[in-house]
Amino acid sequence: MSYICPLCNGIAPLTATCPDCGHVLENAGKKQDYVGPYSPYGSADQYTSASTAQAPSGCEHVVLCPHCHEAYIYHVNAWKAP
Repeated sequence: MSYICPLCNGIAPLTATCPDCGHVLENAGKKQDYVGPYSPYGSADQYTSASTAQAPSGCEHVVLCPHCHEAYIYHVNAWKAP
C-alpha cells in the first residue's frame, strides 16, 4: 500500500499556526530537501534511516512564520493513496 503527503501533493492546505504569535505558517518545503543524502551536516545513514521510518506515517515539512521569521518542523500525516 502506498501513501502520499497531502501537503506535498497540494491536496490539503497548511492550517498550522505559529506557537508564538498565532499567525498562519507558510510551507517552505520538505525537511528531506534541506537535509538530503548529500548534506554536509550528517551521515547518509542518519538520513536514510529517518526517511525510511517516517514513510508510512507521514512527511515532515519546514514551515516559516511570516511575522516572527521563525522556522519550525511540522509533521503531516500521510494519506492512503487511492
